[in-house]
Amino acid sequence: MHRQVLQLYEKVLGKEHPHTLTSMNNLALVLDKLGKYEEAEKMHRQVLQLREKVLGKEHPHTLASMNNLALVLKKLGKYEEADVSTQRDRDDTSSRPPKRSHS
Repeated sequence: MHRQVLQLYEKVLGKEHPHTLTSMNNLALVLDKLGKYEEAEKMHRQVLQLREKVLGKEHPHTLASMNNLALVLKKLGKYEEADVSTQRDRDDTSSRPPKRSHS
């Protein structure tokens, strides 16, 4: 069912539409739950790449995708790569100046 929905979103909305990316992410999460980690990893990488392009590196959905990829990498025993993925996120956000409060 998730694959069918994804195919329809891609056809109707395009591969980079936020709804399509959410559908792709949902499919990757289902694959993870089914223990199909290699397929889930591939899908999470695609979602992350597209979300970075479409939404930007600091968007909450992009950060969630980064986390999802790190979790599946850990399940595959790719601990260093999972750590590098999450470290890259920390480095990207820590180099920004702090946001000012409007109070």
